Amino acid sequence: MNSVLMQHTSQSLRPETLKEATSNMDRLTQLQDALDQMARLFSISVNYLSQPHVQDPAEFKKVQHELVTDICRKAKQVEILIDNLPGATRTEEEQLEFIGQLEKELQEANENYRKAAQTA
Repeated sequence: MNSVLMQHTSQSLRPETLKEATSNMDRLTQLQDALDQMARLFSISVNYLSQPHVQDPAEFKKVQHELVTDICRKAKQVEILIDNLPGATRTEEEQLEFIGQLEKELQEANENYRKAAQTA
């Protein structure tokens, strides 16, 4: 590996940076999964509740309550995941500044990669 690329890689891809990036992606994946599950719960609930039922009204009421409980529980999980996303406590200006820093790092990494590819 080219020394310029190795130097940049060692600076910007430190273990703590990689761990943070992986952790952030894990949080986003968890949020996406939770939202997918919540959408499925809504779909299942609407489908179930819109069908005619011949079961005991008390049993139907019990199932309705279970559906509501499941949706509320999932909504709370989504809320917790959103509250724990990185940058949730940053102002819009701080977030834009952080995005700018990431874009600059990406441009530098791309340039270093191009240089390394040309010399290889």
